Amino acid sequence: MCGSTAARRRYRLTCGDILRCTVCDLIFLSPMPSPDEVRQVFARLYASGEGLVPELRSYYQFTFDDSPDNPLVHQYNGWLDAIGRYHTPGTIADVGCGSGLFLATARQRGWTPFGVDDDAQASAYARSHFGLEVETAEFAEFAGHGRTFDTVTMWDVIEHARDPLALLRTARRTLAPGGLLALATPNVRNILDVVGGAVYRASGGRVRRPLETFHVLLHFLYFTPATLRDALERADFTVVHLEQESTDLRRVTMPAPVRLGVRALFALARHTGLQNRLFALARARD
Repeated sequence: MCGSTAARRRYRLTCGDILRCTVCDLIFLSPMPSPDEVRQVFARLYASGEGLVPELRSYYQFTFDDSPDNPLVHQYNGWLDAIGRYHTPGTIADVGCGSGLFLATARQRGWTPFGVDDDAQASAYARSHFGLEVETAEFAEFAGHGRTFDTVTMWDVIEHARDPLALLRTARRTLAPGGLLALATPNVRNILDVVGGAVYRASGGRVRRPLETFHVLLHFLYFTPATLRDALERADFTVVHLEQESTDLRRVTMPAPVRLGVRALFALARHTGLQNRLFALARARD
């Protein structure tokens, strides 16, 4: 994020080395997979759920279900409630919109939706199933068209960015005056990293499995509340809302005893400020 090459290794995992920049504190994966490899993994995820850790096998399948009892729809409505406290419904662009479920939910709430995603299969589904206006393209390519929106959203996108500031500055150019940027991303300062990191160090780096449920190949960047705020401010945004959340375990595949253990950890995380997700709202500075 700062351009420095000074970094220290936190973990050596199957997906690569997890490093921390000694200047700006951003945590990142090295080496990063190639763009072609990333596209292939996402294609498998949308098709079958294969390609990440076993616990996330069913995670992406919820993106195709628009029933009101879908936990992902509940989450989207919660985010839309938060957005609504800062901006009335207008035009909304979802970057990395995938199957289009968020935009379909936003449309029901009075928003005029538009999406962009470089995965052809997912964006085709968004058009055919939900009847959405979705462009199959890289966001930077689309942003060159000069179109602007009242709100731009990025759900689990920034952790896949090779240049996070360029991504955020592109979003800033795409916002109409007074517009709002909303994003969500994993929080690396979480209870799973604390416990998994302690086990990793105690075992001399041999026990890596707990950490590898959180650090995955497709995540290039890992933010804390401080580094996410820093990234937004470097991109000329003012953060108006930043909170921690926990993954909804109904979307995660795991045995019942493990689920009980993770629920206990998540309950502890809520009381210690170590939840595993970040949600932020920001406005572009004048």
